[in-house]
Amino acid sequence: MKPVLCAITLLMVSLGMAACAHAPAGADPGKAETSDTPDWLRARIAGYERQPARLAPSTIWRITHQGKPAFYLVSPCCDQFNPLLDAGGKEICSPSGGFTGAGDGKCPRPMDAGTRATRIWAHPDQQDPPTVPPGLGAP
Repeated sequence: MKPVLCAITLLMVSLGMAACAHAPAGADPGKAETSDTPDWLRARIAGYERQPARLAPSTIWRITHQGKPAFYLVSPCCDQFNPLLDAGGKEICSPSGGFTGAGDGKCPRPMDAGTRATRIWAHPDQQDPPTVPPGLGAP
């Protein structure tokens, strides 16, 4: 009986590895390629992954703001602003969050019309990360 279980286990592991190896790039529509992520943001993400989920952003999204790439960080909990950063990492504004949920009022249109948000990161401890960026509304 033991050789049969070993064979079945080996077969299942092999099939799982083959499926992962042949998954097309971008198979997760909510996660972007890491090659598109700036080095400064990769370094921040590495730091966020070492923090407990209650202290780090829950998700990070790439959007287009005024024709340029921008990154929207969703805070882990209540009453915290959700900052929008430019391609260099400088904070532009906070389109949502805070006590009212409406952000800081400095960027009423954080995402250009017709563009789509792409989730590039979710905290590893987050259960079922959202597939659309919370707090941005329709582009």
